[in-house]
Amino acid sequence: MMQSLRFSLFAVLVSLLAVGRGHAQSGATASVLSVPQSSAAPVSPDSVYINPEVRPQFTGGDKAFSAYLSKNIRYPQQALMRRVSGRVYVSFTLSATGKVQDAHVMSGPGNGLNDEALRLVWLMPNWEPGRVNGQPVRVACTVPIAFNSER
Repeated sequence: MMQSLRFSLFAVLVSLLAVGRGHAQSGATASVLSVPQSSAAPVSPDSVYINPEVRPQFTGGDKAFSAYLSKNIRYPQQALMRRVSGRVYVSFTLSATGKVQDAHVMSGPGNGLNDEALRLVWLMPNWEPGRVNGQPVRVACTVPIAFNSER
């Protein structure tokens, strides 16, 4: 019961932070764009958007994302033994087809939690992509993945 409550609260946090924070791939030649709602500019396939007209979302929404995490999370033994909890922020580019690309940990407590969060992000099923002018686009995303050793 308590674990499902934690994941429900986590889902709310994810919905607020999932796409609101963005990070472009460092050293990339792609441009990072924030699009006003009334923009009719052509969509560039090389651009990475941080605020598209339609934000991407995990297929099935927040409940499906929570279910995915609950089903697939493997709390690292090292972190359990040390009772390490915390939130790992993973940034990635979501392709125009909804596939995770260029994922990396922005911050986290370590002790195996960073690696586990990155594993979970790389294994995520395709998302519903962001859209600009009705066309799917690449979007910079950051998701927090919470770990609680007292479960």
